[in-house]
Amino acid sequence: MNKQQGQLQQTLEEFIHDLPRGIHLTAPEVYKRAKENGLKVSLSTVYRTLNHLSEQGQVQALSGEHGRRYESAGVGHDHDHLICLKCGLTIEFEDDLIGGFGRSVAERKGYDYSNSRFDILGLCPQCKVAKSVDRDVINMLESLSEQASTLAQVCQQTIELIEDQEIPNAKKLLTKTRIADFQKEIDKILALMDEIQL
Repeated sequence: MNKQQGQLQQTLEEFIHDLPRGIHLTAPEVYKRAKENGLKVSLSTVYRTLNHLSEQGQVQALSGEHGRRYESAGVGHDHDHLICLKCGLTIEFEDDLIGGFGRSVAERKGYDYSNSRFDILGLCPQCKVAKSVDRDVINMLESLSEQASTLAQVCQQTIELIEDQEIPNAKKLLTKTRIADFQKEIDKILALMDEIQL
């Protein structure tokens, strides 16, 4: 390793080491910080350097649906992670039960226990609500689609009645069709979609 590579490795390690507890960066986020600090480095070099630091045990890599995230290794207490599969939110936590479980599994399998790390993947509360709202919107749109089909048929029948000069029957048909209810359903869907964006 030449002097420039060594300095880069040390700088990236410091970026990770200086993160507040609970913050985990992806390689592109480390790259962005490096560029903001005036380093002339490519994204591929950042990936290679982070992998090298991970292999050396200087940084710890966490894998999730949003790619690998990095945190400082060996700083603070042993901890585990909750990782959101949708937004990538990573929360650190400590739990003696989980640590004991890791030790127990290692001993049952004949391993000398050193430590354990659990990454629990799921949906954070916000994404869980958004997923529920997404499903509600889809269900309402499917129902609205069926109603729209019925409304289209009523409109076609009304046109035919008007063309046949049967205006009173056309009015009766439209009166029975609750177009206002159709608009209320659209308003509900729009309100739910606004919730998704929040």
